[in-house]
Amino acid sequence: MGSRPAAIAVTPNGRTAYAVNSGSANVTPIATRTRKPGRPIRVGSGPRAIAITPDGRAAYVVNAGSDSVTPIDTSSNRARRPIRVGADPRSIAITPNGRIAFVLDWGGASVTPIDLATGRARAPIPVGSYPSSIAIAPAGAMAYVTSYGANTVTPIDIAHLRPERPIPVGQAPNALAISSDGSTLEVVSGDTDSVTQIDTATRRATAPIAVGYSPESVVV
Repeated sequence: MGSRPAAIAVTPNGRTAYAVNSGSANVTPIATRTRKPGRPIRVGSGPRAIAITPDGRAAYVVNAGSDSVTPIDTSSNRARRPIRVGADPRSIAITPNGRIAFVLDWGGASVTPIDLATGRARAPIPVGSYPSSIAIAPAGAMAYVTSYGANTVTPIDIAHLRPERPIPVGQAPNALAISSDGSTLEVVSGDTDSVTQIDTATRRATAPIAVGYSPESVVV
């Protein structure tokens, strides 16, 4: 593989894994059955994250060093024209219907939505400082973004691409996950060694649950 691999995603059919190589500014496609790598795909500088559409036809690579997202056609493994986004993007998530990608702009305190049908970025959505992670509800109506610097979770109305009132959580929230029915968020706060649960219907947070030192991720 390339230098400093930073992220990986697998196509829905399980046939190909795409490994993001931050140090060499490329993506290595790997045939999962043979475990053989394909020719590296050139992307922007400092790639940090990747997401694949639900139909498996395209992958989108977040380039932190060039403030862009590079689409990849998975049938040909060719990169398309980069899409400009906000400052220092670090994370990405795609809606269940495959229509919109949300890119977290760490340096811009915003989320940039990309219309995947047109390949165009929409107006940035303001959130708290240093957005660090995102979860999309299974029904696809809402997205939730943690803001590491603001100690909040911002709900985003996907239909209107509009932020709603932030929900306070523990200090330095750096990860979150949503339950399979979309009713509960689990938010990890690294500086308070805790997990906060949020009822998505009422937008109310429970008292923090103490966990081990400096937690960094969560799975439901």
